Amino acid sequence: MSGIFAAMGVETAALSRRFRIFALAALIGAALLMLTAAFLAFAAYLALLSQLAPWQAALAVAGGALVVGAILLVVAVKALARATDQVGSAVKSNALVRAAPFAARLAVGNPRLVMSLAAAAAALVALLRALSAKPKADG
Repeated sequence: MSGIFAAMGVETAALSRRFRIFALAALIGAALLMLTAAFLAFAAYLALLSQLAPWQAALAVAGGALVVGAILLVVAVKALARATDQVGSAVKSNALVRAAPFAARLAVGNPRLVMSLAAAAAALVALLRALSAKPKADG
């Protein structure tokens, strides 16, 4: 996999070092957030005990946690889908930038071959766009 990253111009050593730092910070942050959420849930349980039976207070706190968790899960799924689209377009544009000098040298050396390849590439791009086009909803 590092060969692919090297071909795209990505320094894997710096990337892995940054990823380790990010992963450690994310792990510590997640642990602290979970501890905070547990204390908030316990505080809500204690506050509800004065108004409800213990089992009702526990059920109310669990239901609230379920609703908040479901909302966070939906937000995370949407953010992941958006990030996946952005990574795909970034990889495509990076590959095009890396291929540009090679294409320029090829164009200078053999213009007829380049014109043929350009026509084939344009047809391929048009075909891929037509296949990946989302149908528009009638409104």
